[in-house]
Amino acid sequence: MARVIFDSSFLMAVAGTPTTWSEDIVDLVGKFEPVLPECVGEELQRLAGGKGGRSSTARVALNLSAEFFRLACGGARVDDEIISAALTKGAIVATTDAELARAAKAAHLKVISLRRGRVWLR
Repeated sequence: MARVIFDSSFLMAVAGTPTTWSEDIVDLVGKFEPVLPECVGEELQRLAGGKGGRSSTARVALNLSAEFFRLACGGARVDDEIISAALTKGAIVATTDAELARAAKAAHLKVISLRRGRVWLR
């Protein structure tokens, strides 16, 4: 079973615009285990603590990820933690962040992203 490590940008995107993201990922990689690094969860909690649309979207993203497998972070930048975890676990990175996607591709990792509300494999 594939592991997919989620970045806050991906979760915020699917929380803000409902899609069939989970089914789309299954279509691309088969059954998968969703993974949320604790530092990504903390990032979403900080965003959810405010007011306005972005905070509301972060709360929805937290709810979406409530059942994800949690993975400890070591203290590096969030993007570095995601790449390190993906390399260690042989996982796919799910992000809409162009910088993180480039770094993941440079590390020879598969990247799942969104285009026009649909999931695609970079």
